[in-house]
Amino acid sequence: MSKRTQTLRGRLTSLVIVAIFGAVAIATASSVWRETAQFGAGKRAELDASAHIFASTIAEPVAMNDKAATLGALRAISYLPTIEHVRINREDGAVFVELGSTAEIRETGNGLFQENSPLSMLSSGTASATVPVRYGDETVATLTLNASTGSLWERIGTLLYDALVAAIFAGGIGMLIAMKMQRAITDPIQRLGLVMGHVRESGDFSVRADPVEDEETNQLVETFNTMLDHIQERDSKLQAHQRNLEKTVELRTREMRAAKDAAEAANVAKSDFLATMSHEIRTPMNGMLAMADLLSKARLAPRHKRYAEVIAKSGQSLLAIINDILDFSKIEAGKLQLEKIPVRPADIVDDVVGLFWERAASKNIDLAAYVAANTPEEIEGDPVRISQVLSNLVNNALKFTDHGHVVVGVALKSGGRAQDEACTLEFSVTDTGVGIDKDKQATIFEAFSQGDQTTTRRFGGTGLGLAICRRLVEAMNGKIGVKSRPGKGARFFFSTTTKTLAAAKPVRQVRDEKRAVIAIEGDATPKMLAHYLRETGVIPHIVEEGAQFGPHIACADMIFASPAFYHVYQKTISEGKAQWVPARVCICELGDVAPDALVEDGVVEDILLAPLSRREVMEQVGRIIDGRLRGKTALATTETAQPDRLCFRGQRVLAADDSAVNREVVKEALARLNLDVTLAGDGREALALVKSEPFDLILMDCSMPKMDGFEATQAIRSLEERTGRARVPIIALTAHVAGKDAAWREVGMDEYLTKPFTLDSLSGVIAQYLEADAGGRAPEADAPADEEDAPADHEDPIAPEPEEDNPVFDRTVLEQIAVMQSGAANLPLRALAIFEEHSREAIRTLANALKTGDNEAVAQAAHALKSMSVNVGARRLGAACGEIEREARNGAAKAALSALCKQAAAEFRETHRALPALMQEFKQSAA
Repeated sequence: MSKRTQTLRGRLTSLVIVAIFGAVAIATASSVWRETAQFGAGKRAELDASAHIFASTIAEPVAMNDKAATLGALRAISYLPTIEHVRINREDGAVFVELGSTAEIRETGNGLFQENSPLSMLSSGTASATVPVRYGDETVATLTLNASTGSLWERIGTLLYDALVAAIFAGGIGMLIAMKMQRAITDPIQRLGLVMGHVRESGDFSVRADPVEDEETNQLVETFNTMLDHIQERDSKLQAHQRNLEKTVELRTREMRAAKDAAEAANVAKSDFLATMSHEIRTPMNGMLAMADLLSKARLAPRHKRYAEVIAKSGQSLLAIINDILDFSKIEAGKLQLEKIPVRPADIVDDVVGLFWERAASKNIDLAAYVAANTPEEIEGDPVRISQVLSNLVNNALKFTDHGHVVVGVALKSGGRAQDEACTLEFSVTDTGVGIDKDKQATIFEAFSQGDQTTTRRFGGTGLGLAICRRLVEAMNGKIGVKSRPGKGARFFFSTTTKTLAAAKPVRQVRDEKRAVIAIEGDATPKMLAHYLRETGVIPHIVEEGAQFGPHIACADMIFASPAFYHVYQKTISEGKAQWVPARVCICELGDVAPDALVEDGVVEDILLAPLSRREVMEQVGRIIDGRLRGKTALATTETAQPDRLCFRGQRVLAADDSAVNREVVKEALARLNLDVTLAGDGREALALVKSEPFDLILMDCSMPKMDGFEATQAIRSLEERTGRARVPIIALTAHVAGKDAAWREVGMDEYLTKPFTLDSLSGVIAQYLEADAGGRAPEADAPADEEDAPADHEDPIAPEPEEDNPVFDRTVLEQIAVMQSGAANLPLRALAIFEEHSREAIRTLANALKTGDNEAVAQAAHALKSMSVNVGARRLGAACGEIEREARNGAAKAALSALCKQAAAEFRETHRALPALMQEFKQSAA
């Protein structure tokens, strides 16, 4: 419980009362003491005088030992009222005579106070006097008188009463004085306290306390007022600063908002540019990929098949690089998305090595791959990103290596021994290049950083590659690092943590001890081949270039050698080929024709193409173990293994596209996949068909007149919700890249397919939603009658003229359309005829839209003409229409659009001039 604080007024009152009553008490105590002392002195003098008088009176009777006379003489003592007792003692102390109210003399003191002192008289209430009784010169006895001092207390009581009356009177006078003092002292302080309370409650620092007459109190008031002045001045400054700060913040906010809007606009412009650029590049790329796809599915010799595979893989890598341009902005925005699909690590390594093989060979660098035996067959991951990182590291290794080798490897670091088990894989690229200083190794993974300031001048590059690799690896829950010494090369490695989908296959082992001789060029490929052979139980021996290999052949069970080795061996061995017991495999590079003669002559029994892959080496060892080396059949023209292209069960598919050419291509492609196709020319027609007929899947073009694919999809989804229909899968078809137009997800579309597409990509997307026929295959396109007998290097009858760098028509697009045709129908010719008919109407629609000045109508008309042009390979006309579409959507003026339309009209005329001859060529090729 807190102690109550006493007020200043109470303190002053208490001080005055204490002072007055203290002074009265001190004065009263002094008076009582003085009165007591005076009373005691008088009483002692009185008793002494009385005792001497009585002593002289009784001297003779006492001396005569006459008690009666003595008592008679003492009777007169009764006339003294204060004398209470008298006693006469002999010299020997015996009592001679005693008179008084008591029989014997009482002790008059308690020993605490001196006898007959004031305090003794107050405590005992008596006073005594003892004198000698002398008779003549002789003391015969002593006389003791005891008297009462009761009157002393009466006098003290009177004094105390007087003091109390005086104290009360003085106290009253003091209270009056205190009250007057209080008003003079406390009133100004109270008023100051009220002002302080008002300031505290209201926060109004403009209030001031009134000055007072008292100097000390007035000083307090002035100090308080001064403090308020300072506070008010400070508040004024703070308010002024706050107002200025608000204005500054508002100004800065406007500036930042403007900068943010500008940055967002620039980012949108950048995204639009990247999307448009990648879209335009993808169109000619599609022709190249289509031709490579066509070649890979034709009847080719193994070497020519490898040509086609390299073209296809290079094209896919280039396409991936184009897509990586968009990834830069995704990485910066933190929107990079990784796929989680089945991935074969060995295939990624082999593809990367195959992609860079020619470049390494041109620098005389031995590029080899090694896939460890514990590497899972299949993992979950993003193959594009892993390949992108690995390709970047191999590209750097080849850039900074002038001689020696580059080895690409992959191995399991932890886990992953069983299916669905978590695992960590490590990919690595080791080179014998210039190396990196230790103090530079920590910074090379930063943006725009390279190992040496002279690197850019000597080798080129921006220094972004490794920074992007680091970001991609971190996104895959991995780490990237490097170990290197200057002049000793470098080893870059990165790990990825994922899940095993298929564990590593057991390695087939040879039954007995087998020995192999390896005699091929390079300092890495022979070692990697030796590693693979050791895993199968074969004991390898590498013959160095220029060394004698004869002694090693005698005890060898198999030989892996280059054509040069077999040529030398053919000349130096005199026993003849019939006595040549070891299995003989020729390892040659892509494009080397020397092994053909060796196989024809029986010098070698099989061919293994470099770069060596783990799968091909293990298959080759298996053929040696089984005794089924291919011999001349390795050179024979064989049917290329066709992919298991899906064949569906006749499900109903609706295809909506405003381009008649596109509709015809989609119709033929779906027919080849054994699907029942219904076509629609725009979104409204597609919506009407959906309302009246059931479909199993819908292919929807995103940009169409009247009602585009987005609106049509929203209407279909709304119809399904209202009627309770089952959700129909809708696949978006457009020439734009998904990085730009991701709105298809928001409106309810299920998947995205970029045009132009291949039959494999189309069937793969459809297979996600429709059930395929088990074991069925889509029907193949009818080939020309002489296709099987045609040599591998047969010249295409409609090959483009080499002297024309920028032809009106990209014939590879038409050849890709030919792949999609079903039966004997000439789909390219039909597509060109439809284009000839509908493009005239499209150019008129574009001209009419330009006259109205409606930019949106101009953009739609240009898009329609562009779409049908690109799909038949009229790329120059398509590019001109694409430029009109972009400018129209960006709000270009009519004059600018008119100039672009004139250019498009010129390209239109050129296209139609070239169209009859092109159609005639396809007629002849069909015949």
